[in-house]
Amino acid sequence: MTAAFSVGGFLTAPVADTLAVRFGRLVLAAGALLMAGGFGWVGYAVSQAGAAHTGAWPLAPGLLLAGAGLGFLVVPLATVVLSAVPADLAGDASGIFSTAQQFGGALGVATLATLFFQHAADGLGSALTAVAPWITGIFVLCAALCLALPRTAVTDHAA
Repeated sequence: MTAAFSVGGFLTAPVADTLAVRFGRLVLAAGALLMAGGFGWVGYAVSQAGAAHTGAWPLAPGLLLAGAGLGFLVVPLATVVLSAVPADLAGDASGIFSTAQQFGGALGVATLATLFFQHAADGLGSALTAVAPWITGIFVLCAALCLALPRTAVTDHAA
């Protein structure tokens, strides 16, 4: 079932950089909102499953949506973030960006995993239902923060 997530990213990743050159931070914000919506869908689907076994198919649309958002958010992220950096500082800025990205990912996984496993004794559905609103909220915040990034991405050919 998680292949739906990959398919979503597969569909948006090829066009993400091109769109980022034209629309910049709006592509990233749209990606974050798609991820928020997708994970919100997954959380809602799990919460509605109840005791009846509905299978995993109700999760597929949410995973597809979240995967599409990932393609729009992650693929052009470095291009947009680093587009406003002067060429002589590009190496330093790239290193800081990479470090911040790794730190943020590790902190996010650790925090959400802690919350998830606090509820895991009640069942995996309960744990996912508990963490889904946090994931959704984080991606909404991410979308808002994307609006503080440079308006458009710069390509090698732009001057």
